[in-house]
Amino acid sequence: MAPLSYPTSPPPSDADLRRLSAQTARDLQSVCRDHGWALHIASAEPASGSAYVQFPPLRVDVAQQIIAGLRRLLNSRCAECAAIKRRRAQAIRDKDMATAAAAAMAMGRHQRAVH
Repeated sequence: MAPLSYPTSPPPSDADLRRLSAQTARDLQSVCRDHGWALHIASAEPASGSAYVQFPPLRVDVAQQIIAGLRRLLNSRCAECAAIKRRRAQAIRDKDMATAAAAAMAMGRHQRAVH
């Protein structure tokens, strides 16, 4: 049996990685600014084929606010997602595959539109 082969794409160039780093730093700085944090986030030099950004030293209270915000973001559930999941699960329990399929389509549309 022959091993699976996967198509490989060329690694990104340093110029591409620098552009990615710069855009990511701008986006992250903008989000921080929207939350009232005056952080200067900078792009860093690429290394080992990866793009990086640099944070300045953070006061503990700012770091704790960022941690709390990330926890809320990662632990919060979208009410619409939960409702669609409940409808689909009930349809599956009821063996109503048409409704289950419709719920799956609704979830896809919702995910693309909102998340």
